[in-house]
Amino acid sequence: MGDDYDNLGSISLKPPPQLYQHLALNVQPEQLEGSQFVFAGDEKKKRTLSEIMFFKIGSTYCSGLTMGGIWGAWEHRKTFEGSSRLLKRNHFLNCVTKRGTFVGNSLAVLALCYTASSALVCMGREKEDIWNDVLGGGITGGFYKSTRGVRTAATFTGVGMIAGLAVNLINGTLDHGKHYAADTISDTVRDLWER
Repeated sequence: MGDDYDNLGSISLKPPPQLYQHLALNVQPEQLEGSQFVFAGDEKKKRTLSEIMFFKIGSTYCSGLTMGGIWGAWEHRKTFEGSSRLLKRNHFLNCVTKRGTFVGNSLAVLALCYTASSALVCMGREKEDIWNDVLGGGITGGFYKSTRGVRTAATFTGVGMIAGLAVNLINGTLDHGKHYAADTISDTVRDLWER
């Protein structure tokens, strides 16, 4: 008795040759040349604030979970020696989840404050440059330690400004290449001397 699936072994599952792949996509090869963007004006578009916040907060939260989980595993290893296997596993999970969520949530809140404050600075200045991230980091650092007094808040404002500068240079280097940091710093110094 014949089965509907008898001929599956004879079907070729190789991809089409390079010359004919455009036929599977229903696109002419000359349309694939040129811009990497789908629409003509897309190279001028930038990510919206919600997209930027979603990415920064989410990636910071995941990084914090990982770092906190490592901290919890290290804490478990140092503090819990002799006991049954069940208790060791339970203690390990407790340590990892306790530290992981603590660090992840703390860093996500800092990322939220940083992204919002740098966006507000950008809207207030109506200019996009390195100073938005530096001032956003300063506002975040000052706000983070504002309950500890003026001196501590001022110290963390400076730390936040340095962190904002570092974030800008790292993101710019990843987006624009290895010469971004040197070019940005030289342009910023030139702009300061011209004022």
